[in-house]
Amino acid sequence: MTKTRLLFSAIAAMCLILAEFSQPSVEAISDVYILGLFPMTGSWAGGQGQYPAIQLGIEHINSDASLLSDYRIVLKPDGVEDADTWCNGGRGTDVMYRELYNTTTTKIMVLGAGCSIVTEPTAQASHLWNLLQLSYSSASPKLSDRTLFKKFFRVFPPEKVLNAVKYDMLKYFGWTKVGTLHQTVDLFSLAMADFLDNAEENDIEILTSESFANDPSVQVSNLKKQGARIIIGNFYENKARQVFCQAYKEGMYGAKYVWIITGWYSSDWWKQEDPDSPIDCTLQEMEAAISGYFTTDALPLSLSDSPGVSNRTTAQFLEEYTAYVGGDPESLSGHQEAPYGYDSVWTIALMLQEAEQRLQAMVPPQSIADFEYDNSDMADLFFDIMSETNFEGVSGPVLFTESGDRQGLMQVEQNQNGSEVRVGIYDPSSLEVNKITWYEHPGVIWEGGKPPADAEQVIEQYQTILFALFVAMTALSSMGIMLAFAFLWFNLKYRNHRFIKMSSPYMNNLILFGCQLAYVSIILSGISSDIVSDASYLTIHKVNRWVLAMSFSLSFGAMFSKTWRVHKIFTNKKLEKRVIKDIQLFGMVGLLVFVDMIVLTLWDLIDPLKIVMRSGPHQEHPTDSDIVIVPVWLVCESINTMYWLGALYAIKGLLLIFGAFLAWETRNVTVPALNDSKYIGASVYNVLILAFVGVAISLLIQQQATAYYALMSMFIFFATTLTQCMVFVPKIKSRNEVQPSGTMLTATWKDSSETQKTKHDKERKLADMAKEIRILKEQLSMSEDRVRDLENKNQHKEKSEDEPVAAQVHGPEYSKTAEAKATRSDPDMTPGSGIDNADENKPSA
Repeated sequence: MTKTRLLFSAIAAMCLILAEFSQPSVEAISDVYILGLFPMTGSWAGGQGQYPAIQLGIEHINSDASLLSDYRIVLKPDGVEDADTWCNGGRGTDVMYRELYNTTTTKIMVLGAGCSIVTEPTAQASHLWNLLQLSYSSASPKLSDRTLFKKFFRVFPPEKVLNAVKYDMLKYFGWTKVGTLHQTVDLFSLAMADFLDNAEENDIEILTSESFANDPSVQVSNLKKQGARIIIGNFYENKARQVFCQAYKEGMYGAKYVWIITGWYSSDWWKQEDPDSPIDCTLQEMEAAISGYFTTDALPLSLSDSPGVSNRTTAQFLEEYTAYVGGDPESLSGHQEAPYGYDSVWTIALMLQEAEQRLQAMVPPQSIADFEYDNSDMADLFFDIMSETNFEGVSGPVLFTESGDRQGLMQVEQNQNGSEVRVGIYDPSSLEVNKITWYEHPGVIWEGGKPPADAEQVIEQYQTILFALFVAMTALSSMGIMLAFAFLWFNLKYRNHRFIKMSSPYMNNLILFGCQLAYVSIILSGISSDIVSDASYLTIHKVNRWVLAMSFSLSFGAMFSKTWRVHKIFTNKKLEKRVIKDIQLFGMVGLLVFVDMIVLTLWDLIDPLKIVMRSGPHQEHPTDSDIVIVPVWLVCESINTMYWLGALYAIKGLLLIFGAFLAWETRNVTVPALNDSKYIGASVYNVLILAFVGVAISLLIQQQATAYYALMSMFIFFATTLTQCMVFVPKIKSRNEVQPSGTMLTATWKDSSETQKTKHDKERKLADMAKEIRILKEQLSMSEDRVRDLENKNQHKEKSEDEPVAAQVHGPEYSKTAEAKATRSDPDMTPGSGIDNADENKPSA
């Protein structure tokens, strides 16, 4: 009995001992709490793909007996809804503070957040609790600032690190001109600022840099206006839909355009709808707009086929992750970054494992379970160990820079047939000048068969006058000059001939000299800048301006002065003898030339001519759509060229109007030797028509130097040649047909005098004649009445028997007494009237 009791007592004692020894092992499994921040909703809901990867990593760590065997990692908050930051800084900060002030658990680290806009405010505060914070996808360059984010690390490379990938990509394809477009949040603004700051160093010209807060429509339009074809874009995917919708409307897609955007959008992001950022493009339009875009991103998967620190290859991880999320990871936003979330948990676990070993080696031994928020020494230990992290994860090598940024491989992807396909890998450790290794299968696909040009290749095509045309016009002008010399010879040889002498031969010489200057101006206008130097070209242009102005004043001034003399002579109402000598006509022409000299001299002194290069509208290349041809040409002009030309045109226009008036006024002068009015009128008509047509057409073809020169030269040539022919050919034909001066001048004088009678004089004379006719008619009627009275009296006398006797007795005295009585009876009858004289011739009764 006693032995039995002793046996049971021994067994009980052994059980107690075994229970005592087994109890510490149960108590050694301590929970290590990690505060998690995940964007499950909001502008980027990447937590949907990241959260499962992190939970999978925690399960793998907790099941690994060789890693933190005495601890179990627990993620807080418990529910994913409580951990949702909405990708909103205020909401994320609230989630963190609620957990930090939850005294039931002490968190040893902060994992997150996914959105930089949440990570920034939380990372600025978390170190105040001596907490390290590790982000799995925040890319804002601002997070690299150790003065603000003292204990922050990230396994996702910052956005500005991707700028190096973009620079090498641009160099590889030979693109040196780009436009940029970014959303005005720090994540994108800082990265873009870094890109712009280093663009010049990398030989990149920024055509335009646009930014937007809400609607990017105006900025996308500005990119097109500035000629940007290679566009660097940084914006969230909800804004990316608006950007590409507007790009479709602007035609900024296809073979001529390349978009390089961020690479962490969700799959088929262009197909999703966001009521806060609506678009009005159809799915087909969006697919056309996004076709061929490039992305730069951290390489999310290791290229190694060997297992990493988790004893899993990349392929094994993807297989487990796909099964963990139900077989459809692509339906989750942020699934591309899932390897970063997985490796972030392993980074924390490896850091805690190393910290636990170092703490245990201390005297007295410590443990990570002893961590409290005021334990800065342990926090510093965690920071040092984290800074030394270096392992192979499923996302590739994991190591950090001094600023806590991830170092690792990066990738270039291209959208091909609606899927993002990796076409290149960027290795920052490569010794090559261009650190991108481009794939051949699959390689980059270009819609146009080749990389597009970074901008329209502008080829300046200098517009010079065709030399053959210059030679031809010089020959024509020389013939015109020779013709003028022939007319001059004729004018000098026959200057004493009455017909030529009466046509003012000296003024004819001035006309011919002016015509010769016009021909010279054609030759001077054809000397282009490719024949002579710029200085000579400017001088020739100045001289040509003087030559052309003087030629007009001399030729038409002389022509109109001759007509003015004819007008003054034959409009002389008083028929006074007038002598207008040639010296007066020379004075008129000299006055016109003097006015030209004043205007041109003031022009040269006040507003001198300069050589200016002008360009015309762009023209498409016949075979290459990336090339445009821009016609350029040199012109000599001043600041106020139009005003100076307007002054000259006004003077010449008034001269033409005055000449036309004189030609009209002298149109009835019939002396061919004196009057050139109809030829002058024809000359004015030709000049006006050619001038108006020439100016109108020249405005349309000014950029075509050859056509412009041909048109203007031919107009000057024809106007000059017609003018001198119409003035001199009639003189040549009529030199042997001159009538005697007396007959010619008399007839002309009569015609001229007749034309000088005014309408008033004619009407006055007609009125006087009508009055005289009326008086004569009245006198004739009265005379006829008196004749009838006399006849009646005679008849009465014949009937009287006593009258013959009385006549015989009394004699002639009786007849005189009767005549006196008859006269007294008619007071209108006078002895001097025509009727009385007629009665006296009648025989007495």
